[in-house]
Amino acid sequence: MNSMKKLLTVAIGIFFAMFLQVQSTYAQEAKTLNNSIEAGIGFTSGGFIGGIGYWQDWGVLKNKALRLGYGVRFTSFSGSDGNHASAPPKFWNDETMRDSVFVSSPQMSNIALYVGASYVIADRFEVGFNIDALGYTFGGDKDAVHTSISDGVETETVVNPGSVTALLLGPNDIGMVRSDFFVGYKFNENWKATVGFGPLFTEYRTETELQEGNTRYRGTYGMILLGVVYSL
Repeated sequence: MNSMKKLLTVAIGIFFAMFLQVQSTYAQEAKTLNNSIEAGIGFTSGGFIGGIGYWQDWGVLKNKALRLGYGVRFTSFSGSDGNHASAPPKFWNDETMRDSVFVSSPQMSNIALYVGASYVIADRFEVGFNIDALGYTFGGDKDAVHTSISDGVETETVVNPGSVTALLLGPNDIGMVRSDFFVGYKFNENWKATVGFGPLFTEYRTETELQEGNTRYRGTYGMILLGVVYSL
């Protein structure tokens, strides 16, 4: 988890360094408002995602190179067997309090409002990020095994991902939260391809408190992302 935080810190630093230092030759007549449809996939050793979204952004500053936007995105996740750890900050921030839930073939989806920003360079290249902000995570019941970190006792249980998706920063996040850091290349006025990476948080809930004060368990994945964007 610490390596993931370091990776995100470096990525954010690179993005803002480019924003401050690169002298963009982006055309003055660039569109102030842009609407687009985005589709993409992401993969890691522990899972796979597919998604599609509608995005709207605005150009700001004199040359419209800085783009700020929001949209609605559907993302579906399918993973291999793996552990989810106690999610609330009280437990997540203390490894000695993290119980685990082993889930067979986790699967879930969410529909979320996502927000982000990007910077266009030389009218062709773009660097940016976006992240789920508010929505809903859903999926079917899954058989699972809860393991108590205090005494090692294992308990068979059933978990479900049904939950609000809410970006509350770090361990405070709730539900399935996807974030993308990307580089894009614009082929023409309508088509753009993107490649990037991003952390994906998934979440399951137990029906009862198998850990006192907690029913939420989080999985973390570092995704390699590929996408295509069509501007309307």
